[in-house]
Amino acid sequence: YRLTLDRMPINIKAMKSKYSVENKEAYLYFIISGEYDKRDFLSYPKMIKEECEKEKIYKVLLNALDVKGTNAPKMDMFFLGEEIARTLGPRIKLAAAWPEKDIDKLAEIVAINRGGNVYVHGDLETAKDWLLNTY
Repeated sequence: YRLTLDRMPINIKAMKSKYSVENKEAYLYFIISGEYDKRDFLSYPKMIKEECEKEKIYKVLLNALDVKGTNAPKMDMFFLGEEIARTLGPRIKLAAAWPEKDIDKLAEIVAINRGGNVYVHGDLETAKDWLLNTY
């Protein structure tokens, strides 16, 4: 199945970014597009957790390669890492593809240090490989 923004509550339509979700059997595939916004991205971990629990799938491949403005402030990345760890915990394995030029690993490090199971890479296939294999 594929969940798109059109099926979401009206308040989510005010977001600067949008997402869709596809059930790929072994993992959920989240595609995010639009513009980076701190509030939007801090809300995604909760949406991811809800989809995982609904589908009983606890691996997520997140594609944010088409998001604009991903050179976010360091404090945004810090708080995003905290929110990922707090919301997803160690059970949900999250591999994120983020524009290579803007990866500083801060969100990943913060999430991992707080018990998250996260990997960020600039290449979707590399992120998917990490997600589906045990290292």
